[in-house]
Amino acid sequence: MAEAFITVLNGVITGKHHGDMDADFWGTPYFGHERKVIPFDALANISPIEPLEFYTSSWERKSNAVLIKEGLLPLPNGHALKDGELRPMTEVELFEAGLIERSGFKVLDGEFAPMTLQEQLRAKLITPEQFEATKIVDNTAELDRRLAELQTPTTLAKAEIDAAYAMERKAKIMALLKVEKQKGWPLEVNWPQ
Repeated sequence: MAEAFITVLNGVITGKHHGDMDADFWGTPYFGHERKVIPFDALANISPIEPLEFYTSSWERKSNAVLIKEGLLPLPNGHALKDGELRPMTEVELFEAGLIERSGFKVLDGEFAPMTLQEQLRAKLITPEQFEATKIVDNTAELDRRLAELQTPTTLAKAEIDAAYAMERKAKIMALLKVEKQKGWPLEVNWPQ
């Protein structure tokens, strides 16, 4: 009588067959393997070399997510299991898991953001000398930018016709020029309001 069956050795499916269940497998790779009758339609779902545990009682293959949850498969590198779904990790998740590098970046509110200069120094991405040189350049450039805002043609023209605005502008310029006299300048600065 022709039947659909699988052969199993040590809990692993070694073959799928259709034919005489009582056939003698002497001299074949299946000699001595256990034989399990299955529905003919289930043959298409079976993959040899997989453990029997990978299949439900109705011979449907369990999803990889289920197999991972059951501890039968490891979680593949670079993948996440969430709400019963196996999916590739996002770049942020890969970064947080230490699987990729993004030098000079951190994750802030689920998005990549550049590290501050201080964070780069703490992470030893820059040397103290590089930190100081960058601070000097940044603070000097910020002072120049703030002074330039008060020197535009529009601000100069307003100062010519509005005495109150001219005094306010002059006070701001004086406050900015005092920044260079602060202790710690140009590495440390307290900007005037």
